[in-house]
Amino acid sequence: MVESGEVLRTVQQEITVLVAESDDLDRRAFVHLLQHTAGLRLLGAANTRKDAVSQTVRLDPDVVLVDLERSEDALGTVAELRRRCPRVHSVILTTAGDVAQLRRAVAAGTSGFVTKSVSVAELREVMLRVVGGERVLDPELSVQALLSERCPLTLREGDILRVSRECTTVADIAATVSLSPGTVRNYLSRAIGKTGARNRHEAAEEAERRGWI
Repeated sequence: MVESGEVLRTVQQEITVLVAESDDLDRRAFVHLLQHTAGLRLLGAANTRKDAVSQTVRLDPDVVLVDLERSEDALGTVAELRRRCPRVHSVILTTAGDVAQLRRAVAAGTSGFVTKSVSVAELREVMLRVVGGERVLDPELSVQALLSERCPLTLREGDILRVSRECTTVADIAATVSLSPGTVRNYLSRAIGKTGARNRHEAAEEAERRGWI
């Protein structure tokens, strides 16, 4: 593992940052915080996935801070940034994350996953470390993930099970995830088999109980 002192010597002194936060008050707080933190330079702030991606492409920050409270949009943002801006490091901030969120965030390509309880100094250290090439994950959740059962679901299967809890029909699920009903049925069938459930409702409950979604 790279020690923090080594990171400080190997990365540039000033880290450029973009904030992706949908809540106006939280976004303003982050902007104020980053503007007054030595060693960090705020390049912009976005309140939607589309805006976050377009600003990242245009401004090329070192780090994008992404709020996970709207989890689907946040993880989609991270995945899209990973595809379109592979040099940029995404760091997810969450109020109260869980193992399932951590796993999905790692699968999406995040460089960091930390709670909002971190101090300013700790957040700056996280950004220094990810720019230096490390992946920084919440230690308590990481231990839980290591101790818990390996998730057999693919990222897409987990997403569709998660969406299925809010949708009445397969057609509704398909419309939400932008897939055909037939494709959704295939994913649901595989997820049901992997969870040992009798139907999609039981599969979603079992996956949630095991911390897979």
